[in-house]
Amino acid sequence: MQKKAQGLPLSVIVIAALVLLVLVVLAIIFMGRMGKTGQVVNTCQSYGGDCTASVADCTASGGHTTSAYLCDNNGNGKYGEPDDGVCCIKV
Repeated sequence: MQKKAQGLPLSVIVIAALVLLVLVVLAIIFMGRMGKTGQVVNTCQSYGGDCTASVADCTASGGHTTSAYLCDNNGNGKYGEPDDGVCCIKV
C-alpha cells in the first residue's frame, strides 16, 4: 500500500500570503514615519532657535548660526533647501 503525500490546503497558503503582505505594509509605514520623526526632532525650533534668512540677520539680533539643525523658512515642509535660511541660536 502506497501512501500519498499530503499537501498544504490552499486556504493556509492564502492566509500566509495575506499575513506577509500586511507585515510588509506595516514595515513600510513604520519606516516612513521614522524618517519624518528624525526631521522634526532635528529642527532649529526644537533646540530653541529661530530660522533667519541670513547669517547677517542672525548676528544682528545677537545670535550665532549653526548648520547642525534644520530650517524650513519657506514653509513647504521640506528642510535643508537653499532658501530655508540658517538656524540662529540666541546667546
